[in-house]
Amino acid sequence: VIWKLVQCSRSKREKASRVHEVIIFNELGEICAAVHMRNSSMGSQKPQVSPCCNTHCSLRNVAKIVEQIDRAVYSIDLAIYTFTSLSLADSIKRALQRGVIIRIISDGEMVYSKGSQISMLAQLGVPVRVPITTNLMHNKFCIIDGFERVEEIRLLRKLKFMRPCYSIVISGSVNWTALGLGGNWENCIITADEKLTATFQAEFQRMWRAFAKTEGSQIQLK
Repeated sequence: VIWKLVQCSRSKREKASRVHEVIIFNELGEICAAVHMRNSSMGSQKPQVSPCCNTHCSLRNVAKIVEQIDRAVYSIDLAIYTFTSLSLADSIKRALQRGVIIRIISDGEMVYSKGSQISMLAQLGVPVRVPITTNLMHNKFCIIDGFERVEEIRLLRKLKFMRPCYSIVISGSVNWTALGLGGNWENCIITADEKLTATFQAEFQRMWRAFAKTEGSQIQLK
């Protein structure tokens, strides 16, 4: 009984500490860009965002998304219209190197657009699917360690025990591009809300199955 109470207490503390955050991208996000560029040119591999006094700093906002991707344990499912951000692509590559299973759904016209990181990730072995339609696949959401997907992976790998993880969804108006992340007026929500993550995961699963049935929907490497 005591152990159950301890576990319950730990679970409540863990849930309370999970992320629920709204990120706003606006015209104030780039006023500190020159400082970050100067820090980067002085030898830092990554611009130093932590001491930045700009609460709207675009670099800091992107770092919040990168932080969640870097925490992925088992899976990343990304439905994104346009993806050209090098820093976010690097975080996806790091996840791939850790053994995280990644799937991408995108719009057929945008996969091979100039600067697209999706085709690069496809060349690294990330499966990419698109709908064959004149309608746009205009979603911008990312599910990290979705419960349904993690359970699917557990069954596929025949694992009895899984490392601790919890589901995160990242969603909003913003495309993962330089303009979206550092020029436009955009929004992005990062949340561990179980109902929201389950809803987004279910829609990704539905699209993944639906697009697999469409002839020519699987991206062919060029």
